Amino acid sequence: MTSRGFSLTELIVILSILGILSWIAYPKMSAMDEIKLDAAARRLAGDLRYAQSLAMSRRVIHGILFDPTLEKYTVFAPNASTPITDPADRARTMIVDYTSRTEFRGVLVQSAAFGTTPGVTFDYFGVPRDTAGVDLSSTGTVVLSYQGQTDTVFVAPQTGMVTVR
Repeated sequence: MTSRGFSLTELIVILSILGILSWIAYPKMSAMDEIKLDAAARRLAGDLRYAQSLAMSRRVIHGILFDPTLEKYTVFAPNASTPITDPADRARTMIVDYTSRTEFRGVLVQSAAFGTTPGVTFDYFGVPRDTAGVDLSSTGTVVLSYQGQTDTVFVAPQTGMVTVR
C-alpha cells in the first residue's frame, strides 16, 4: 500500500519557492501604483494641452473645471456648463471621473488652484486665466494623489506651458 501526499521536504521546497516568487513580485505590484498615478497626471496634462490647442485653433475659449469633492474634471467650451465631446469616444463628453474610470480608480484630486478658482480657461492666444476671466499671476496647480503618493500638474502663467512633476 502506497501513501499519498507530500513529504515534509517537498512542502518546505514548495513554500520556499512561493515565498521567493512573492518577494520578487511585490516591488512590481507597488510600481503599478506609481503607473496609475502617472497615467492620471499625464492624461490631465494632455487634456489641458488639448483645451489650449482647441482654444487657439477654434478661437473659442476652452477650459477645464475641477471638482475635487467628486474626484473629477470637465473639459468645456465656451463655459463650464457645456462639456466638449471626447475625441477618443465621440459618444461621450470629456468628463474625467476618477471614481468610475477603471484605469484611474482610486486617484484623488487633492487640490486645484488657478488664481481664486478651481478651474482654468485658455483664450484665443493660449493664455491661461482662471474661470473668472482673470489672467493667472502665478503658476496654476493640480495635485493628484494615489495611496500616499502625489503628482502635481503645473500650468505656467502667460504661456500656459503644462508640466508634470
